[in-house]
Amino acid sequence: MSGQDSASAEKNAEFFARDKHGRDVAELDTYRLIREAIDREIAGARRLLDVGNGGVFEYDTGLVEEIVAVDLFLDELPPDHFPANVTPRRGDALELDEPDGAYDVVLEALLYHHLVGSRPEDSIRNTRRAIAEATRVLEPGGRLVVAESCVPGWFYGFERAMFRPLGALARTPVLGGHPAVLQLPFGLLRELIAESLTINRAYRVPIGRWTTQFGRRWPTALTPARAVMIVASKPT
Repeated sequence: MSGQDSASAEKNAEFFARDKHGRDVAELDTYRLIREAIDREIAGARRLLDVGNGGVFEYDTGLVEEIVAVDLFLDELPPDHFPANVTPRRGDALELDEPDGAYDVVLEALLYHHLVGSRPEDSIRNTRRAIAEATRVLEPGGRLVVAESCVPGWFYGFERAMFRPLGALARTPVLGGHPAVLQLPFGLLRELIAESLTINRAYRVPIGRWTTQFGRRWPTALTPARAVMIVASKPT
């Protein structure tokens, strides 16, 4: 990816090409609640761009007329992996090969914490770039729908301090092939989105008993990470 560490990009592609993440999304209660929140926000979309799809649909594709799904490896999956109203494309969240103003909704679900670089501050730069690209391809009045995993400010400081050791650990079998990630605080993410768009709604998604951490099923009581939803519109 244009602004992402190449080793992390390869790890992302390898990890999400497996079936395990799709099973977790289908089975865990926290992902069910995220799905319900996304469904409410995308219902009735005419043409939706799903950036960072990962080969997994965290929503009901039947709620949208036409979907273009973009990620690093989607062209490697068989055509029957996708619903009939979905067009898969290989693409880069930081440099979308899509025309200006082509979509009424862009969905970026559980994407930003994967957009890491070689330094912790690269995550902010890459998230800002992904938001700018989403804004560009939205039609005037179109909506960006963001579902993301966020952490409190104190834990974000810990993540930044541990970024290099965790990155090194991600290159070993210990994390089961999961790439390095960096989760942003909710307030910081709202600020980044508000630089380009008008925020309509920003709220926390209820949690269930189980989520995932580094690709492993994990009790939500043992992690400060929480799912959030932000919906913002492009000025007309």
